[in-house]
Amino acid sequence: MSKPEEKKSEEVERESKVESEPQPKLIIPSFLRPDMFRKEEKRERKERRLRVRRSKNVDEGKARINPELAQELEIKDKVEIVVVGGGSRERRYVFDVILDVNVPKNEVWCNENELKRLGIADNTMATVRAFRSS
Repeated sequence: MSKPEEKKSEEVERESKVESEPQPKLIIPSFLRPDMFRKEEKRERKERRLRVRRSKNVDEGKARINPELAQELEIKDKVEIVVVGGGSRERRYVFDVILDVNVPKNEVWCNENELKRLGIADNTMATVRAFRSS
């Protein structure tokens, strides 16, 4: 072999040795791994902020909701209404669902006397989602 060819083969060997040397392992914390973000996407719950309205035409323990909204939020038989009050206080209530086309999409109607007893004012903003028992 000629000298320039020998130099090239030596350089290739050096490069391959450098590549084959063990590299320090990069430790990525669990909260920064992409697989953690995918899990969060799967756990996503469908919910919306809606107005809670008082109505005399609704029985106690029941809530009237628009059928299109119920389908969008995957609500079948029970609905969870979460009202946030002063500070970090969060109150959760569960009602049976009655599907009603007359109810606007941005509202949920509940019994007037029951809402008064629970301390929920008419036209209150609340988070509404399907109830999932734990």
